Amino acid sequence: MNRKLFISSGIVLMVVGAAAFLAGRLLTGGVSPLGLFTGNGISIVTDILPAAELPKTPPDVEGLFVERQDSIIFIEAGQPTTAPGGSEVGTGGGPKSEIVITADTMVYHDTTEPPSQRPTRDNNPPIRQTVEEGTMDDLNTSQSLVMVWGRKSGDRIIAEVMVYIDLGMPKKR
Repeated sequence: MNRKLFISSGIVLMVVGAAAFLAGRLLTGGVSPLGLFTGNGISIVTDILPAAELPKTPPDVEGLFVERQDSIIFIEAGQPTTAPGGSEVGTGGGPKSEIVITADTMVYHDTTEPPSQRPTRDNNPPIRQTVEEGTMDDLNTSQSLVMVWGRKSGDRIIAEVMVYIDLGMPKKR
């Protein structure tokens, strides 16, 4: 009896371990083993060239917009989540950052369009990011990804440049 329990426990442990490994690789965007879950086994990564209006350095902080209090916004780091069926975008679950938007802050809305044709191994041109002047009024809770460049002041970041990307349906004007 003990031998049978030991063998079946070992098999269950191996299956659970393999499932956890595959799930981890899928969630982190890593290449999946044996080309599983990648369609035809070819991974195409398109380069995105930053808009000229944005700083050349990586943003100081980025995350999902969760709240606004006058000229202060709060963003939460982490990946957006969708409900089953893909209908609703949720918060990232990471740490919150307090961002101060001043009269000098340049606010941009990302208007980058996806390529008209699906990239292939032989035809994979870079995409040029495009932005237009935006306003804080267009931020959608848990549906706007925000990137901020600025300077740290205590626990806050004083924004010099902010760009937001609509992840869900755009807000009606």
